[in-house]
Amino acid sequence: MPVSGSYLNQIKKLQASLNQMGELCAKLMGDAVAAVVANDEILAEDVIRRDDQLDSMEDEHEEWIIRMIALNQPVAQDLRLLIAFLRINEAIERAGDIAVNLAQASKRTCDLPRIQPYVDIPHNYELARSLWDGALQAFAKMDEKLAREIRDRDDSLDEANRETIQQLLQIGERSPQHLHMITNMIGVSKALERIGDLSVDICDEVVYVREGELRHSRFQRESA
Repeated sequence: MPVSGSYLNQIKKLQASLNQMGELCAKLMGDAVAAVVANDEILAEDVIRRDDQLDSMEDEHEEWIIRMIALNQPVAQDLRLLIAFLRINEAIERAGDIAVNLAQASKRTCDLPRIQPYVDIPHNYELARSLWDGALQAFAKMDEKLAREIRDRDDSLDEANRETIQQLLQIGERSPQHLHMITNMIGVSKALERIGDLSVDICDEVVYVREGELRHSRFQRESA
């Protein structure tokens, strides 16, 4: 496909807008976890309200991408790029939904007795946020090497999630009166682990654009 200056300009604008959406999502994540840790119901409500902006951006990006495909009929790497944009748009919106879930967990637990200082929830958030920020950076630069590095780091968050859940279950055995709080904190830990998975999804799309490697092909190769 002949590449016009107008087309390249649209690609740059779209990529920048997706990155802005990812940064807004990161702010929602941080505020949602802060609401959980600080028992801040007002902040939790604010996170839930602000998610509407991400939903609107997702719709706008989807229409934008579909219009670019229809008008330019891209092939090869140009088509892969727009497909990747579409998937990344969805991944960011889903991460925003996870931030809302975290905020809702904060609201559910605001009147419950505290357990030990949230086990390793803040640490798990730092791991998840590092993966998210790294994935956005890899996407902004279309940096395949960084994308692969971020994917490899996801195991540390998976392990942290397993350890946190184990600690929470042990607390539950000793203090069954905290069962409702523990159940919610397990949900929080799993939600943070899911943010790591979505970060990996974004990195997969960067590799897909650069090499045409499909996600399922990677899974099949790694399990062989």
